[in-house]
Amino acid sequence: MRVYELVYIVKPDIPEEEVDTTLTLVRETLEGGGATIDKEEKWGKRRLAYRVQKFEDGYYVLVQYSLADDKEKAGVPKEVERRLRVADAVIKFMTVRIDEDLKRVEKAKKKREGRSSRKPSGGPGRPSSGGDGGGSSSESNTPGQPSNGSKDDDNES
Repeated sequence: MRVYELVYIVKPDIPEEEVDTTLTLVRETLEGGGATIDKEEKWGKRRLAYRVQKFEDGYYVLVQYSLADDKEKAGVPKEVERRLRVADAVIKFMTVRIDEDLKRVEKAKKKREGRSSRKPSGGPGRPSSGGDGGGSSSESNTPGQPSNGSKDDDNES
């Protein structure tokens, strides 16, 4: 199963119905190609990072969908992008395949859970927090230098 995420930006000066029309166009293209839509989100108008086609704002839309690993369905993302490219209302779009990322996150989660179930117990292989671990202590100051708790500190005025 391949999972894709499509984000596209619509011109900010068009009415809400036109945004719904582009979403319907994307939905029909995906469902016609055999994809299942997992998530649709309208993010609304946002400031663009840089000017695109003389626009500084845009209406963002996110669509996450899944496709089977069939070779005949491999052209569905390209078809959606082709239709978005010729749509006048759309100024920018990007499709990203995210199933590898989801697998990586799931694998890291399992690894983290495995580590948390094997909590270190401070057993014979680990030094205790009491301190003969060889670290520096207040007794190992250089000669002639008073330590933090010496009698010389009381005489300061």
